[in-house]
Amino acid sequence: FPCERWLAKSEDDGETVRELVPSDIFTEKLLKDGTLKQIEEEVEDPLEVHTYKISVFTGDIYGAGTDANVFLNIYGDLGDMGERKLSKSETNFNKFERGQEDTFTIEAVDLGILYKIKIRHDNSMISPDWFLEKVEILDETTEESFVFLCERWLSKKKEDRKIERTLYEQVHKARSLVPVKYETIVVTGFEKGAGTDANVFITIYGLNGDSGKRALKQKFRNLFERGKTNRFYLEILDMGELKKVRIEHDNSGLAPGWLVERVEI
Repeated sequence: FPCERWLAKSEDDGETVRELVPSDIFTEKLLKDGTLKQIEEEVEDPLEVHTYKISVFTGDIYGAGTDANVFLNIYGDLGDMGERKLSKSETNFNKFERGQEDTFTIEAVDLGILYKIKIRHDNSMISPDWFLEKVEILDETTEESFVFLCERWLSKKKEDRKIERTLYEQVHKARSLVPVKYETIVVTGFEKGAGTDANVFITIYGLNGDSGKRALKQKFRNLFERGKTNRFYLEILDMGELKKVRIEHDNSGLAPGWLVERVEI
C-alpha cells in the first residue's frame, strides 16, 4: 500500500488520515529444492482515490455559528470513508460562522454513489450550538455533486437536543420519505438452550440508509423460545434495496444465550 505523503498538520494538506490502495501483491512459492521464490503481481482493477470537495453552509439566523469541533462521515454504495474532522476551512479563517460557506477537501477511496452523511460536533468551547443549513459534496474525480439538506440545530439545548444528524442525499431522501412496513421473521434454533430471555434488537441496512436500532418486542408473549418463529412488523422509511441486518441482544435475563437459525425480512 504505497503512500509517499505526509500525515501531519503542518505538512502537505494538513491531513493526518490517509486511505491507501494496494498496487502490488507479493506471494512466496516453495520450490522443490526447498528455496522460496517471491512472485510479484500488479493488482488488477484497483480502487481509485477520489477527491471530495465539501461545502458546509451555516444558517443565517441568530446564534447559528459554532466554535465546536465538527466531524463528518460520508457513505456511498461502495462503503464509507470513516469519520473525519473538518479542521481547516479553505474559504474562511473562522469556520462555521453565521451565514457562511466553508469548503474542505478530503481524499478517500472511491465511495461510489453518495447517499448519506453523518455530521456532528463535540459540544466543546463557549458557543457549541450550530444551525446547519446544508452540505454539498462534489466528487472532483467524476464531477458528480450531491446535496444533503439539514436546516436544523445541532445543539444540546435546542430543538431535539441532538448534536449529530444523519442526512440523506436529495434523490435518496425523496425515496425514503415513503414509510414501508417490513415484516421481520426471526427463527430460533431447536437445540437445547437455544432460546433467550434477553431483550433483542435489530438494525436493517439498505441503499437509502438504516432503520436505526429497533427493539423486537410484543406484549404478553414469551419471545425467542427454542424452535419458535416470531413475527414482527416494523414501520420504517423506505430503505431501498436491503444490504444487511444486525441482530443483537443486551445479555439480560437468567438465560441470555441465543441460537438464531435465521432472519427473514
